[in-house]
Amino acid sequence: MRAQNQVDRCAVCDCDTVYVQKDFNRTLGIGIFLGGAVISLVLYGFDLIWWAFGVLLACAMVDGLLYRLLPDVTICYKCHAQYRRVTSRAENQPFELGLAEKFDPLDKGPAAENPAAEWHGR
Repeated sequence: MRAQNQVDRCAVCDCDTVYVQKDFNRTLGIGIFLGGAVISLVLYGFDLIWWAFGVLLACAMVDGLLYRLLPDVTICYKCHAQYRRVTSRAENQPFELGLAEKFDPLDKGPAAENPAAEWHGR
């Protein structure tokens, strides 16, 4: 990991399965979306249809700009450790739900790793 500044396995749990996503605050993203939708609906209610579409277009442009400008973050499937400012690897793919289910602590399958298996509730 340190030689080329690339994440090939997690330094916390030694899992070799990681994924890459944009380093963006999801709450802020939802806020931008909801703000644009509300403003657009208000403008549409006042029959300012072109302005309403303009607001939606502006939100889409901000989203596209953020996607281009923000760096990637590498995240471990098992322990969710995040690695920023590392060089991208072709082997590290975007998030895959089917693969994430393998590491889900609530997975009750016989072959699944389940760190919460001894927990019996309150």
